[in-house]
Amino acid sequence: MKILKLRLLPILIINVFTHSSYGIDPDRNYILTPDSIGWSYEQAVVVTEDGAQINTWTYAANPKTDKDTVLILAYPDAGNMSYFVYQAATLANAGYTVVTFDYRGFGQSTDFKIDPNYLYYTEFSNDLEVVAGKTAKKFKNKKLGIWCMSMGTTVTTRAYPNIKEDIDFIIGEGFVTDTSMIVERYKRLNKEIILPESSMIYSSAIKSIQVPILIFSASDDTITTTSDALELKDLLINACNVIEYSGKHLQGFQAFIDSKGFGGWYIENINSFLSEI
Repeated sequence: MKILKLRLLPILIINVFTHSSYGIDPDRNYILTPDSIGWSYEQAVVVTEDGAQINTWTYAANPKTDKDTVLILAYPDAGNMSYFVYQAATLANAGYTVVTFDYRGFGQSTDFKIDPNYLYYTEFSNDLEVVAGKTAKKFKNKKLGIWCMSMGTTVTTRAYPNIKEDIDFIIGEGFVTDTSMIVERYKRLNKEIILPESSMIYSSAIKSIQVPILIFSASDDTITTTSDALELKDLLINACNVIEYSGKHLQGFQAFIDSKGFGGWYIENINSFLSEI
């Protein structure tokens, strides 16, 4: 296992991280694997109750900085888990065991017909549920949290009632707090977004969250705003920290990159959050 030299990170990959497709846009092909950048990982397939085969990668934590903490990535609505190899490996280098997986219809997971106009699919939450359950059993002596972004926050929120016994915390970026409001905001951009279910179901799920949450929010994000995150903080009884950075949707890992390095500022805040809980 080698220390990552992320100052050489290709600009193309950074741009992929902040890609916003304004709709679900899966990629079936992997652009990288963890060993492409010299990181140890384990590939495994888990099977959902309805028979979907979900591909996963587990990044080993740097033994010199191991924090006995596992992060499961629920990524946004575009690409697949290979688009987040650099981010996951950076967190692994900082001492976190990182588990990534592909929703059905993404990467090498089971085929699934997707309408790109949907905000999310409840089936994606089923995929997260099985990954969380298997991961909790495998790493039962470690803290376990969900690290979610944009659509991944909807997937996590909908899965929460069924994984609440498995997880200890949630770290989110571009957090969707009200699905009906997201639909209205996209409508102003002349973009149709379809909900897979009543927004009341989502509202009930988000109100039930009782684990500590850290939310990263971009100052220039007009779809998932800092005001939304602060309103969620007021709504939830549990500890909810909101940290705003200067930038656009899902650019948190790039914040202060010149002074802190790729992911440096992001990881500092995660470390601080987890030390407090």
